[in-house]
Amino acid sequence: MKMNYLTICFESFKKTDILIVLLTTILIYVIHFYYKYFTRINPLPGPIPLPIIGNLLNKSGDLDEWFLKLHKKYGDIFEVVLLGRRRIILCRGDYIENMLNPSKNTKYFLRFPHLKELDDLKHFGSGIITNYNYSSWKYNRTFFSQAILTPSFANEALNQGHQLFYEMENYWKEIGPDTPTDYSAWMQRFTNDMIIVLTTGKRIYSLPSYFNTISEKKSDVPPASIEDSEAFIKSLRMLILGNAFFIVIPTIIRRYLPFFKQRQDKLLKNRDYFYSKLEQIIEARRKEIEETPLDVPLRHDMLTSFITANTPRDINKTRNVEEEFLRPMTDEEILGSMGDAIAGGTDTTANSLSFIAYYLQHNPEIKEKLRQELYQVFGDDTTRPVTNGDLDKLKYTEAVIYEIARIKPVINMMMRYSSEPDEIAGYKWPARTMFHMNFAAINKNKAHWEDPEKIDPERFMKKDEKRHKCAFNMWGGGLRICPGRKLAMIELKLLTALIYRKYDVELVDKNAPLKTKSTALTTCQELIVKIKPLNSN
Repeated sequence: MKMNYLTICFESFKKTDILIVLLTTILIYVIHFYYKYFTRINPLPGPIPLPIIGNLLNKSGDLDEWFLKLHKKYGDIFEVVLLGRRRIILCRGDYIENMLNPSKNTKYFLRFPHLKELDDLKHFGSGIITNYNYSSWKYNRTFFSQAILTPSFANEALNQGHQLFYEMENYWKEIGPDTPTDYSAWMQRFTNDMIIVLTTGKRIYSLPSYFNTISEKKSDVPPASIEDSEAFIKSLRMLILGNAFFIVIPTIIRRYLPFFKQRQDKLLKNRDYFYSKLEQIIEARRKEIEETPLDVPLRHDMLTSFITANTPRDINKTRNVEEEFLRPMTDEEILGSMGDAIAGGTDTTANSLSFIAYYLQHNPEIKEKLRQELYQVFGDDTTRPVTNGDLDKLKYTEAVIYEIARIKPVINMMMRYSSEPDEIAGYKWPARTMFHMNFAAINKNKAHWEDPEKIDPERFMKKDEKRHKCAFNMWGGGLRICPGRKLAMIELKLLTALIYRKYDVELVDKNAPLKTKSTALTTCQELIVKIKPLNSN
């Protein structure tokens, strides 16, 4: 009887009635949305958002350019609404000091709230980069740092860096000094090979794979190895870029609407492929360690450090005394930390090297001074290996790296999510507020920098007591400071020295703008150059 009554009621509804209900519902939602918006705590300047999509329609150009335009228009603190959440954008170093506090009692341990949408990515959050569980993060971070900050790891990084450079140099010789080539692609492939061999102890063949695509002459690496390497690298790129799909697209849409479901299924299949490859690498190395005699030393790579931690074969000389760190790492912890190291160890360094090449070509006086320092350290010898002692002497080279990172930061934005109420920029904010540290704006804020648009490495040759300590943050800061910063600086200084003491990187079109794409990272899309030996000019 009840069902019949409901059926009659439904059938009595006209199309106009349904439309009225729908429009009324939308109107109520819009009124509620704007009521919350106009009664929000601490109303800040910023573009007025639209329901559901927030400020997406206001966005113009790349993300870093858009935020710089908003900074110019609204000042050092403003707000936007993206992905359904209010975001407070901070553009001064003194505004972000609390967020970069290294204390374990920080209110800003989280980068962002736990997003259930990312649970489908399986191992997302199990390493250190996106881990939102403090105890788990602390454990993983301890062993990550233990593996990557040792002198033996630094020595291995130097050794592998030389070998890969010599290989890349041979490919450059094959294509010739007058052939235009994409410098950004070479740097991407170099850092791919570098981070894989340092983390797993196994070589992939990203460099020869790229060489084979641009040269009639092919490398000596077997085609099967080339194909496997290329598949793994493409899978890694898809995994990194695919994260945004799971954040932006609601779960119900990507699971049930055909086009989105196909995209989701493709990304999940790729996720399974990538992590299955990592699992195979981990299992193979574990077996190698078990079969290695006790009197034979093990190689020093990150994976070996993870597997042997707190076991009789532990290669780490430093021992932890806290009880929570006395157990071996689980496979899930190893998998998550390895994924983080591989994903985080490529883009930042590769793009920094490309930006260095671009800005040095546009600032010949800086390039000449850098070469003078290289001559002081290496003399006329352009072939001898670079030592750790040499790297320590390259003070101006380091200043160039920092200054170009200030002008064109690869990480232009970083998020922090508050766990407790706090006072920021003179406003009192409740817990669960999302902040964005706009490094691209902070790096050029006139409150911290004199003539901020000018490229002047001398800024970093001496300490400026007046400059705020958070005015420049190449590595982030606080508890979440980049654990791979030492490795990254080794790569940046080593490659800059090896290349610029022997070669000139000439832009084919010096008047062409730098081709970049920006989300949270600013990446170099293409940098066409000619790589010429110095004595050929």
